[in-house]
Parts: sequence; structure tokens; C-alpha cells
Amino acid sequence: MVYTRSQKEAQVEQIRGIFESANSIFLVDLTGLDCNEINTLRAGLRDKGARMQVVKNRLAKRAAGEGPVAALEQWFSGPTAMVYHDQEPVTTAKSLVDFAKKHPQLGIKAGLIDRNQTVDGEGVVAVSKLPGLDETRSMLLSLINGPAQKLVRLLNTPSTQLATVLDKHSQQGE
Repeated sequence: MVYTRSQKEAQVEQIRGIFESANSIFLVDLTGLDCNEINTLRAGLRDKGARMQVVKNRLAKRAAGEGPVAALEQWFSGPTAMVYHDQEPVTTAKSLVDFAKKHPQLGIKAGLIDRNQTVDGEGVVAVSKLPGLDETRSMLLSLINGPAQKLVRLLNTPSTQLATVLDKHSQQGE
């Protein structure tokens, strides 16, 4: 399909908008996947709050300009789709890696994490092994609640022991 200059400029602006709003961007190669598998991937990513868009490499390079996404320029070759999320990179990386385990045709090229850290395909796999935002929050809460729970147990111990001693004493008196 042949695009006019104004259509190409509109696509560049749309891609630039994605680059500016996304916290994390992953580049993948969908070669070898059929439409149903791609739709399954899109649906799984959408459930996690991420989006996927196939892009023309030349237009994506133009949209990247001199910003942080320019570091991904070397991976804008061959068939490329962008997977982007505006908040958390770990969940998106986990979704991609899990899908790639079931569908080895999916090629994970590279990623831009938190708008400043560029990683290759192995780096995306490493990011997917990190705890997600919800997991990190639960670990933090357990660290905060742990000492309080120990303190409550410690304060309850004398009264529990006293109740046990009184109960034993009353049973001996019968």
C-alpha cells in the first residue's frame, strides 16, 4: 500500500506520541506467527495494560529523533512491532517472555525500560524475572508489617502465659 506524504507524517506523529507517553517500549518480530496467535498476544498484552502496534522502521526511526528512543534505532530493521506500556515494564516483559515460550517464532529484539535503560533480547528476559509492581508492594508491606506483628505477639505472650498458668492452677484445684 502506498501512503501519501501527509499520511506518513500523521503516522510519524502518532508513533512520536507513543514514544513520549510510553514508560517502556519493547520491539518484537512477529514473523512466523499467524493472525490468531498475534490476536492472542494482543489480547494478553491488553489485559496487562500494554498495547502493540506494527510500525514501519523508517517512520519509527524518524519519530524517535534524538530522544531516548533513538537508542533503539539499531533494532528497527526487519518486521517490527512495538509493545508499549505507560507504567510498568516488568509485567509487559513477563507477558512477552511467557508468550515466546509457547510460541518460539516470536522474536524479542530489544526494549527501552523506564525511558532510559536500553536492553537487548536477553535483557528483556532478565527484566521479566524481576518482581512486578504488585509483588514488590506485597514484599514491602510484609517488611513493614513484620516487626509490628512480632511486637504484638511479644506483648501478648505474658498475658497468654498468665492465662495458661491460671488455667492449669484451676484444673489442679479441682
